[in-house]
Amino acid sequence: MLKQSFSRPLWLSRIQTRFPSLFGLRLRKAKSLHFVSINGQRFKRVKLADSAIAADIEHNLEVFHADDIFPRLVTCYEQEIWVDFIAGHRPQVVTEQVVRQVADFYATIYAKRAELVDTADTPFPARLAQDLRFLNQVGILSDLLYERLCLAVEPLTPQQVWLGFDYTDPVLKNFVASQEGGKLYAVDVEGIADDQLIGMGTIKACVRWLGEFQPLFYEHLAAQGASDFQPYMPFVELCFLAKWTKRNFFEGKKKKIDARVFERFCGS
Repeated sequence: MLKQSFSRPLWLSRIQTRFPSLFGLRLRKAKSLHFVSINGQRFKRVKLADSAIAADIEHNLEVFHADDIFPRLVTCYEQEIWVDFIAGHRPQVVTEQVVRQVADFYATIYAKRAELVDTADTPFPARLAQDLRFLNQVGILSDLLYERLCLAVEPLTPQQVWLGFDYTDPVLKNFVASQEGGKLYAVDVEGIADDQLIGMGTIKACVRWLGEFQPLFYEHLAAQGASDFQPYMPFVELCFLAKWTKRNFFEGKKKKIDARVFERFCGS
């Protein structure tokens, strides 16, 4: 028996690309967050998708325990993580002080077990190729722009990159300045990740809020002795933007998707 196959009409493909949630394509985080008070003390309780994720977060918090830049771990039980509640305020305005504090935070993150390795021995070139290909498949990158980006990747790829810890979600709402002393803490503990392409986290801060403070941020970061990824920054930026755009597609955040951000990597 012959099997018939039908391709989707172009108009339907475009609707699915623009409104993925209508067709069950949107990916959602399997996470819940609660604040608990016990004996007058407040704690943050995070329920995650499974115990393996919780165990990774527990390990990462233990690695940075002495640095005092995340809430203290209370317990890890099956798929739950409990941490101290940080009383304080979230930065509402980007100031030089906030920029320096976040740069200090990242300098601490990047100083922890950073390793300079051959880029060819890492998964990042393959991941970048996969992300760009997907963005072309779903119509975000035109065929012409995709082809130009593929040609641009090789000269942008450094021979070696720094790998280590990064903080992947540095939006302002994830930082809290404590009531006692104003010390800055990153309170979204799920954002700690190991074996990362160092620098990716800072690119998200640039995209979301650093703006005109980017030079000050990177100058202060370098002054603290952070791993120097500046010589191959365009490669890090392209890896981040491809990954971030793909994630925005799957999360249905179409307003954050703009293919024009990739054009500057193609040269003249």
